[in-house]
Amino acid sequence: MNNLVPKESRLEIKFITHEMNYPLVANWIKLNKENFKKRYSDRIVNNIYFDSFDYEAFKDNIYGSSSRLKIRYRWYSHFKDQKSGNLEFKFKRNIFGWKKRYKIPNLKIDSKLKLNHLKKVLKQNLSGYDQLIFESNCEPKIINQYKREYYENYNQKFRITIDTSHNIYDQRFKKKVNLTNKTLIQKYIVVEFKFHRNNIDLSKSMLKSLPFRISRNSKYINSIRSVSGI
Repeated sequence: MNNLVPKESRLEIKFITHEMNYPLVANWIKLNKENFKKRYSDRIVNNIYFDSFDYEAFKDNIYGSSSRLKIRYRWYSHFKDQKSGNLEFKFKRNIFGWKKRYKIPNLKIDSKLKLNHLKKVLKQNLSGYDQLIFESNCEPKIINQYKREYYENYNQKFRITIDTSHNIYDQRFKKKVNLTNKTLIQKYIVVEFKFHRNNIDLSKSMLKSLPFRISRNSKYINSIRSVSGI
């Protein structure tokens, strides 16, 4: 893995709480002195998370490895409306994170799609070292889906996303994509603060007024625990 942190890397600070606390979160954003406003319309986000056969990405996160990688295929919209998406390599080096994206054209995710074919198509759109990385971490583990709200402050230095209505679909031990059998999970929301590494000092004063404690959270980790009972 590349251990060099690019200049465009950013920090992502998250907290998770029960969905009954959504009004409290929304009110905090509305009254914040940074004057947050809606940046985009709400969207449905879908991710297929990949890992190695023996869950190296999962273990790196659990054990707090300083260099981590997650691979996911992301698209927006309801399942039936899906047309194209991006394969993302999400890197983490200590507290800093960045992404590398590959546009994947003409890939329809539906219940007829064989997972082996999915892996083949994604691999064909990669080259060089990234193809080797994917080969070692190409096992589809889960699909998660949620609704995302986007907010940005007045000078566009800080972004907040709120993720609600989470669904998880187990892909392990399947031959075709599973879009129908959901895993039973608790109802929760994830709030995430995103900002450039140069604004870390400015973020501290803003986050002091948070109504909840900042917590380490990973949708992938939460999803694997939900489907496996770990």
